[in-house]
Amino acid sequence: MLPKRNVGLIGVTLASVGSMVGSGWLFGPMYAAQMAGPASITSWLLGGFCFVFIVLTFAELSSMFPIMGGLTSYPFFTHGKFSGILTGWIYFLCFVTISPIESLAVIQYASNYFPELVIRTNGKPELSTIGYFSSVIVLFIIVFINRFSVKFLTRTNSLATVWKLFVPLAIAMAFIFSTSSEFSNINHFHGFAPNGMQGIFASLSIGGIIFAFGGFQSGIILAGETKNPQRNIPLAALLSIFIVTLLYVIIQFAFIVAIPSEYLSEGWSKLSFTGDMGPFAGLALAGGFTLLCSLLYIDAVVSPFGSGLMMTSTTSRVLHTLGSIGAAPKSMTKLNKNGSPETSLWVCFFVGLILIFPFPGWKEMVTFLTSSFVLTLSVTPIALMVLRDKYPNAKRPFKLPFYHVMSLIAFCICGLMMHWIGYIVLLKLSTIITLFAIVFSLLKYKEGKKSFNKYNFKSSLWMIIYIIGFTIINYFSGFGSGIQKFSTLEGNLVAVLFSIIIFYFACYNSLSKEKVLENIKEFNLK
Repeated sequence: MLPKRNVGLIGVTLASVGSMVGSGWLFGPMYAAQMAGPASITSWLLGGFCFVFIVLTFAELSSMFPIMGGLTSYPFFTHGKFSGILTGWIYFLCFVTISPIESLAVIQYASNYFPELVIRTNGKPELSTIGYFSSVIVLFIIVFINRFSVKFLTRTNSLATVWKLFVPLAIAMAFIFSTSSEFSNINHFHGFAPNGMQGIFASLSIGGIIFAFGGFQSGIILAGETKNPQRNIPLAALLSIFIVTLLYVIIQFAFIVAIPSEYLSEGWSKLSFTGDMGPFAGLALAGGFTLLCSLLYIDAVVSPFGSGLMMTSTTSRVLHTLGSIGAAPKSMTKLNKNGSPETSLWVCFFVGLILIFPFPGWKEMVTFLTSSFVLTLSVTPIALMVLRDKYPNAKRPFKLPFYHVMSLIAFCICGLMMHWIGYIVLLKLSTIITLFAIVFSLLKYKEGKKSFNKYNFKSSLWMIIYIIGFTIINYFSGFGSGIQKFSTLEGNLVAVLFSIIIFYFACYNSLSKEKVLENIKEFNLK
């Protein structure tokens, strides 16, 4: 059964916006402020600017290949079966984490009204047993709603997104124009950027900013179900980035000026206050905004829940595509009568159950997610370059201007993000991916040379070199417990130079033109 194309420009745009305005606005401003101080405002602007380049490379390919879950297919087209399998499963790991994150966010905010949802271990708040099971119920509801048609889903999300835009703006305006607002916070307490450029860059990854922008893919991944995808996909992607960047900048500014100065006596990095399990609600209570506080608690359900709805839709379609290329059981491609990938949805639910329990709170799950998410972003600029070279006559409804320069910039931005993630997190990710690659390749080698060769392991080599290389670079940097041999500027320069080398190596090491066309034909694309 082929997916129905019944989602318009507004639906696709709001799908992306709805996914980006989830728990990120409820928690991200506080964690970003702890890392970058008032300069966290700059962090959101920088994040939006960086994602424009990444989004544009995605937009060309998604309008060129408007298929369900198309993002997992690009590395398969250009670098072979193992690249598709590896990237696809990393995509799945990224996306399947997001709905549990949003479920945790709902419960974490609710703990301000229901304290039994949270316990404190060594002074650190964590979900209680009741809190965990409440998160499971929220996750189940999210998955169950996704069983209905994508048209129903996007209409539901569109209504929720209007609410999700209104409430943060209303609260931000109330904080900014309140008589108790402290605009001196912008430059007091060690200045505008107390932790310098390193704090700004680190807040992008660990502070939750990259996580917040990651939802842009929800609209793009619905390309196979979108009306006039040639126009609507790139336009929706850029509109959503602009809307969300503006929104988050306003929210971050409001958060900065709303903090009473006594909470900053020990500096931005030690920022804490009563009710900081739900930062905006805590500030609203402290400022006497009773009505706004009520709106906040409603939005603390609506925003994460709406984001969870769209990201579950995204995740199930990633798994659907993995089934299409033989990287997951064929049953993952089965669609129900509403055109939704039923089996994939329930697999997402059970994997989400497993992921909820090791992580005690929102920030811990976001840190786990970000490193793998950035790696998945890196494959698209390279795929665009290879397809321009080896599939030049393909119909490209949206053709990226200056594609060579734009793709290289997008890939270098991904490389910088890999650097800002830090050493410890990347060490864990590189270990998992390298072990997976070694074990998988050995298993296929035992099956015989013919079986081994069809996975194109040589063409996938760039991904392993890329992540191990950045793990080594990060070891010498000051991000994520590195030994600080590189200054911030030196580390960024090394990251960009290494990214340029990998970019051209990956393009050179792609499949032959004939093999690229053969892989594309497997999806019945012409």
